[in-house]
This record gives sequence, C-alpha cells and structure tokens, in this order.
Amino acid sequence: MFDKVDEKSFLVSFDTAVLQPIVVNNKVFTKVINFSGETTVIGKKPFDIVRYSCSYYGSSFQQASKISKETIGNYLKLPILIAHDFGNPCILIPILSPKSDLNIWFSLGAISSFYPTDHGCIIVLSNGQKIHVPSSSNTISRQVGFANILNMHFLKRMSHLVNNGFITARNPLFQKNLFG
Repeated sequence: MFDKVDEKSFLVSFDTAVLQPIVVNNKVFTKVINFSGETTVIGKKPFDIVRYSCSYYGSSFQQASKISKETIGNYLKLPILIAHDFGNPCILIPILSPKSDLNIWFSLGAISSFYPTDHGCIIVLSNGQKIHVPSSSNTISRQVGFANILNMHFLKRMSHLVNNGFITARNPLFQKNLFG
C-alpha cells in the first residue's frame, strides 16, 4: 500500500510541509510531505514526531505551547515554533487538537491557499498538492492568522537580539576549514 515505510526516528525540518495521519488496521502512521512533494510514511503518530522534534531541537512540546500561549493568548490548537535557523522559524499549525491521533500538522510556509468544501476545507500547498481537512475555512483562517502572529513575534525578538548586539553574524561560530 505504501511506497516506503520508515521505522526510524524522523525529525521535522525546514523541508517538512505536512504531517498527515494515516490509519491502517487501527494503527496510526504519518505521511510526511516535503515542500518538493516527496512523501514518506513514518511508523509513528504525528504528535510523537512533533514531540520528538521539539526535544531534539532543545525544547519540549510543553515549552513550545507555553511560548505560543504567551504570544497569542490562551486559545485551543495554537501553532508552535519547533525550531529556528538564524531568524527563519519553523512553525507548525495543528488542524485538530494537537494530541489527537487524527490531527494534521502543516508548516506555515507550506500553505498557499485554502477554500471551503461541503465537508471541511481544501488546503492547497505551495507545491500544488491539495489536502482535504475536516475543519472549516474559518478555522483554517484563524490558525494561519495565529501562526503569522507567532512568526511576527519571533521575528521581532530576533531583530531585537541582532540590533542589541547579541547576535553578530549569520555564520557559525565554529567552522571547519575543509579546503586549507
């Protein structure tokens, strides 16, 4: 049924566009869609991948949620900042409850547009793929709005750090000279 099932650990990266649950024989897998459109099936639930990724990048899901609540307010289904790379945030948006096995996670940069259907909404990805979600277009609009607020807050914090001399360069502090 699947082209490729990967059982090893998977990390959300800046190339990850969507974490979509797939249920087979009452077991939940995750279909990972990259910005290029490439898909891989991982033998873990989407929430487990998000939680592991937060931990790998030096935080926790609880801390990421807390930062979102402090930035946006105490709402349900808040987007979270998984990691950042020199001012480029990796923000994931949950469509349902984050801990739900059926929740789909979208990267903020992956959503090109969306439109309502009779049974939810279609989200159009930046690579042209379309994904049906069981949420209204109003819910998706709110989620994207919250993710943009979180993005702006992060960019303001990074700008403050750069302008006050806390971050002086975009180059790594330690870099091997491979050619000399």
